[in-house]
Amino acid sequence: METDLDILMNRIEPYLGIFDGILRRGHSTYESYAPEIILDHDASTQAHCTYRHILKEAQLALDELPHVEHLELRGQNLWQFKELDVVCRLKKTDENGVSTNYPTPQAMAFDDGDELPGLPAAPSRLTIGYLLDETGMGFARSQVSFPTRRGALWCAAIVPSNMREAGERAWYEVTKQTRFSI
Repeated sequence: METDLDILMNRIEPYLGIFDGILRRGHSTYESYAPEIILDHDASTQAHCTYRHILKEAQLALDELPHVEHLELRGQNLWQFKELDVVCRLKKTDENGVSTNYPTPQAMAFDDGDELPGLPAAPSRLTIGYLLDETGMGFARSQVSFPTRRGALWCAAIVPSNMREAGERAWYEVTKQTRFSI
């Protein structure tokens, strides 16, 4: 299983625009709800509704692509990019690329690289996530992270194609640097 940021991001770079579009359209659909409806939504409800829209967008955008297989393993939706040796899931994430909801046993197994029935063990596992702004309502960015039991090994922000200069890379590292006192 590959873990290197540059190698994995270069592998999936042709799909970054697709991932960004999926996440933005899913969140945009949630934002189109009438204010009187979302007024009663807590963060969990917002994340669940947004996820359902993201899932639908992902099925429309990814399921017909060659060498991409949608897997549903015990309620967890994953996309295996066979030629890239990568498996992705879509989630709401924090600034470090860590999923913000309560982890299910399947999610923990995905993060830990454990065996999941129906999923080859070898592919690198990535979380394709969206980050909300400080208000918890506005879309801040799409990002890719490499999940582990202790958080994310690394996180990279996706630069939308309409915001890139000619020749500019489609992503940049946003891994939060932490210091530990000894």
